[in-house]
Amino acid sequence: MRRKAKKPEDIRDVVSKVIGKIEKQGPGKKEKIVAGWKKAAGEKAASHSRPVSIRQKVLTIEVDSSTWFYALNLKRASILKDIRKELSEYRVEDIRFRMGEAA
Repeated sequence: MRRKAKKPEDIRDVVSKVIGKIEKQGPGKKEKIVAGWKKAAGEKAASHSRPVSIRQKVLTIEVDSSTWFYALNLKRASILKDIRKELSEYRVEDIRFRMGEAA
């Protein structure tokens, strides 16, 4: 017996569901991660980089130049130690840097 195909969902319903899921994560999640990054990396380094995601306990940071990429990699262990304190609820185990746009 053949199943009936589902009708496509209205985009408004999809957007509402996504916004609902984001709101359930709590207010300020993104802001907390950005603030934690600024505190751990320092204001100067944070102005040349930005947190992109935390997946499988790995914090991914986009860096705007190879110079800052290198400098942050040198300080990785120290930054990771501070990140673990600042963002303890995310249980970050590693930091991954990648080239991108910091702004």
